[in-house]
Amino acid sequence: MTATIPAPARAAAPAKTGTHRALNALRTVAAVLVVVYHLRTLLFVDAAAAGDGALTGFLYAVTGLGPAAVLVFFVLSGYWVGGSVLAAFRNDRFRWAGYATARLSRLWIVLVPAVALTAVLDHLGLALLGHTSIYLGDPAYHHTVPAEDLAGRLDPLSALGNVTFLQTIAVPTYGTNASLWSLAYEAAFYAIFPLALYAWKGSGGVPARIANLVLLLAVCALVGPAVLMYLPVWLMGAGVALFRRQIAERLVALRPLVLTLARTAAAVAVAAAMWSTYLSYSSRNVLVLAGATTVLLVLLVEDLHWTGLPGRVLDALSGYAESSYSLYAVHLPIAAMMAALLVPQAAHRWAATPAHWLALLALSAVLVGAGWLFAWATERHTPRLRALLDGVIRAFARRSRVGAHR
Repeated sequence: MTATIPAPARAAAPAKTGTHRALNALRTVAAVLVVVYHLRTLLFVDAAAAGDGALTGFLYAVTGLGPAAVLVFFVLSGYWVGGSVLAAFRNDRFRWAGYATARLSRLWIVLVPAVALTAVLDHLGLALLGHTSIYLGDPAYHHTVPAEDLAGRLDPLSALGNVTFLQTIAVPTYGTNASLWSLAYEAAFYAIFPLALYAWKGSGGVPARIANLVLLLAVCALVGPAVLMYLPVWLMGAGVALFRRQIAERLVALRPLVLTLARTAAAVAVAAAMWSTYLSYSSRNVLVLAGATTVLLVLLVEDLHWTGLPGRVLDALSGYAESSYSLYAVHLPIAAMMAALLVPQAAHRWAATPAHWLALLALSAVLVGAGWLFAWATERHTPRLRALLDGVIRAFARRSRVGAHR
């Protein structure tokens, strides 16, 4: 679900739903940063052992922005998903059944096959490459893949917990696919936001609002503080969506040069905040990065209208965004197997040489291609799955009504 603004013609031009090239491109860049970060940490020596050269330090920083990039995802998710909830509430069109099918079809059509792929790759890795550092759970990789018993993370209960968004809450992330942690957080935010709106100003009177408040508190207690501490980041995006129309009207009234300079400054601020988060992943830096991303998001509510070569690059990045979720969900178990084949022992990880940096670039491209193929087989069928789930719910509702009148 994305949002776009028509080409500036009048100051009152509202935001419309559609393909938003700038925000889609930002989503693609964030996903690729996560992939590159995981590959580099699996294949290369740690930064402390890489040398003191300025170029090496810069490359390690750029390829270390993955954790910060996830925060950008959260802000964008709040804008898109939170915005859809707010729009439905504003028009009295929000229905839990439709919302649930929209969210679950979007998540499950990738997540379930991703968990299955992780099971296949990890069992193969344990069987054929069990002597390698990654599948032995070497602590050198604890920032990327689990350092504990990998086989213990591949049981059916863990798989079920991951597809029901309980990873890090009741079960560990599945196998080597530690990236799945953020999906549990997303699912929690998807439930918390409408419950909070219903509890605050929902229909059905005081009893219904109290019931929604009780459910809200129950969800918050279940997910715990580790998840809730990221909720403000997600809500920043939702806040932009709340005032999207007013923001769009202000943006189209600005002089193009002023808007370009403001966007450039905001992009530099996001880059600087990501750098600070790379140096120290603290609560303060997380909030600063979320705030900088929110400012950039405000300035991009009105889409970029680039043409020529910049426009073609923007189109390419925007087009890949439809595969970014698939890339995020499947890249890590594939990367783990790649690393186990190329660098069997952690002590023999690559030095920071030009040839190794080029190899990292090539392998990252392979993973990007794998993400596209996985999306082609799964993600592009999301509307079909949603229609199927909606049909099941409608059929169940009809049978319930018939049964009630007998």
